[in-house]
Amino acid sequence: MDNSREEIVMDGLVPSSIYLTIRLVYNKLIDMIDIRHKLNKYLFQFGGHIGYSVRKSERRKGSAKEMLNLALEKCKDMNMEKALITCSKENIASAKAIIYNGGVLENVARISLIDFNASSEPIII
Repeated sequence: MDNSREEIVMDGLVPSSIYLTIRLVYNKLIDMIDIRHKLNKYLFQFGGHIGYSVRKSERRKGSAKEMLNLALEKCKDMNMEKALITCSKENIASAKAIIYNGGVLENVARISLIDFNASSEPIII
């Protein structure tokens, strides 16, 4: 699916480009990265311009640092002045990859999550 052009993106979504790293010798997906060309309200709060994932067996090998570096070069090619990248406070590896590539902590957000497996009893305050 091509989501890189505004005119073909589904309502509520933003244009994006997805890149994959595949180790051809083993025909194995190593990592993937999604560059969002602009932000909507949700992405400004939770997702940012760049989201990525590294296969569990490939972590701690520098893959995130390298693919983030390449993605930031693509962002520059798209004339972005800044790229917002988010990660959870507990994701130390991701934070290190962001800092390694010049990221600066702008703020820490508190996010409330709903646990769908929790008791269905109403909460009375």
